[in-house]
Amino acid sequence: MKRLFFIASLLISIAAPAAFAQSGSALLIPSDTRAMSMGGVALRPDAGKLDVKAFYGSWAPKTADNTMFGGDVFFRASERLGLSLEGRVFQDKPYDISSAQGMARGQFRPSEMVLGLGASFAATDFLSIDVKARMFSSTIAENYKGNAFCGDLRVGYEQEMFSVGLSGRNLGSKLSYGADSYALPALAALDASVRPVAGLTVAAEADYLFSGALMAALGVEYTIAEIVSLRGGFHYGDAAKALPTFASLGLGVQFAGVHLDAAFLLGSKTLGNTMMFGLGYSF
Repeated sequence: MKRLFFIASLLISIAAPAAFAQSGSALLIPSDTRAMSMGGVALRPDAGKLDVKAFYGSWAPKTADNTMFGGDVFFRASERLGLSLEGRVFQDKPYDISSAQGMARGQFRPSEMVLGLGASFAATDFLSIDVKARMFSSTIAENYKGNAFCGDLRVGYEQEMFSVGLSGRNLGSKLSYGADSYALPALAALDASVRPVAGLTVAAEADYLFSGALMAALGVEYTIAEIVSLRGGFHYGDAAKALPTFASLGLGVQFAGVHLDAAFLLGSKTLGNTMMFGLGYSF
């Protein structure tokens, strides 16, 4: 009986956090509001000395109806070295639990948590290396909790008007629930961005998940008077093994170091009406 309950709970927790069948799904969901509004394209930190930000959002409210929140800190320790710290939590809808005798015992809320520590190093004026180590934790029932460790590595070439990078993400151990273990969504990614005129950024990314899925994203950002940023994007995905396809819109306002961001997903039966809000300070 316990074995059947474990399998059922696992299937619910795998599908619910991101509304697609992939273990460790929280590792694929963009946690940066700006990136999400640009189709999910991964963006490198561009803060001067310090950037502190937090986010809160509702993921797939029409289907999974999950809550996500967290934040990160980026600190430039020197001209060539930057350090980062991140934390994020994804909570599923609670479900009723009962005893072995069938008596109601309340509710349980499955969740996934990510903690990460990273470093960005400018090896030369044009070559950058980014590394990040993460601990991933997934709780699917009262007595079933899985943990895994993984990391990201990116090598990039940066110029004033364009950049390109190659990376591996979520590389590490399997997500283990004791006797059962599941692969994390490891992938290889190629990203690029161009800044053809002042205030305009166009970014794109292509991902190959080792599970056999493909994803791609295109995002555009136009900043007016260094205060208001208009954003949009499109993400192509795989609903079975990766993030589903969606379109995105976003808005950013920054003044005196404070920045407020919003992202909204549309064009997807699964992820439509997903919203994320971010608040931060940088200098």
